[in-house]
Formats: sequence, C-alpha cells, structure tokens
Amino acid sequence: MAILVTTSLRPSQRTRTLCNELKASCAAFSSFTRGKFSHSYLMEYARAKGASRLWVINSRFGGPKLIECFDLRGEEPCASFLLNHVQLLREMSIKSPKSTRHRQLVLIPPESSALQPIFESIRLATGECEAGRAASGKFTELHIQPSRGLVELFLIDSVTKLPCGPALYIKAFRKAGCDL
Repeated sequence: MAILVTTSLRPSQRTRTLCNELKASCAAFSSFTRGKFSHSYLMEYARAKGASRLWVINSRFGGPKLIECFDLRGEEPCASFLLNHVQLLREMSIKSPKSTRHRQLVLIPPESSALQPIFESIRLATGECEAGRAASGKFTELHIQPSRGLVELFLIDSVTKLPCGPALYIKAFRKAGCDL
C-alpha cells in the first residue's frame, strides 16, 4: 500500500463513496474510516500500515471539495487539489471491469506540456507509483487531460480501456510551498 485515503471529520456520503471507489480502483490505495481520530493519529496509523502518503478528502456542501496529500515525513501537505466536482463510477454510463483492486497504479504523462505542473504535483502526491507507459500486463492507468477549463483525472483499466475509478475535476492545485 502506498496511499492511505481517509475523510475529514464530518464527511458526506459522497466523500465516503469516493474513498471506497479509489480503494477499489487499484492496489495503491487503501481507505480508513476516520471517526473522531486526530490528524496526528492518522499519520501514525498510516506509518504503521506501511503507507508512504496520506490523503485527507475534505467535504463541503455535501460533496468532496479538497484533497490534501501528506508525505508521512512531514506535517504539512506536499500537495493539495481543489475539486470542482467528482464523477463517481456508479454515475458513469459505462460498465466497469469486474475487479482492478489488486493492480498496480501507473501515472500516464500528459500529452500537453501545459499539464506538466499538475502532473508533477500528482507524482508528488502519489509517491512511489510508477510513471510512464508500461509495456504490458494488467494495471490501472491514471490519466490527466484538460476538460472545459478544468483538469480531469481519471482511472482506466489497461486491459479493457474502460474507467475503473472516479473522475476528479480539479479547479486548482498546490505543491508544497506554493499557493493554491
């Protein structure tokens, strides 16, 4: 496990579903039901489980709004993503593959050089995940593309080329030391 995904203190059902869909998309994600645990407890729990990153998904007005990504070596977020909206897998009209839960996550570099800064932020947020195009085998691809003035992140099954996870529409992002 590379990334432990959890929610803010009072998550919406949609935010909980987003955590579960990320966990089901590939082996890089694992989720934890937060309850009333503090941020320092979450960091210690993630270290004990062998994670290298902690993602806290914050809710606002009934939906996921901000993803804060923490490197477990520090207390400040290494990257943050302000979400415009999320399209859950159950809302897509495409039948997804049966199971991609045990597949490796591969980051696919964007075709446009304008998306390179957000690609670097995502590499920082995912930590040990492989970047590039894998030659063969079964894995989950994380793609980045522009979409109506936003940046869309989506997960694709390498075998069927169908979505196997939620689509995240990012309004703004921040790397460590930069403004959102």
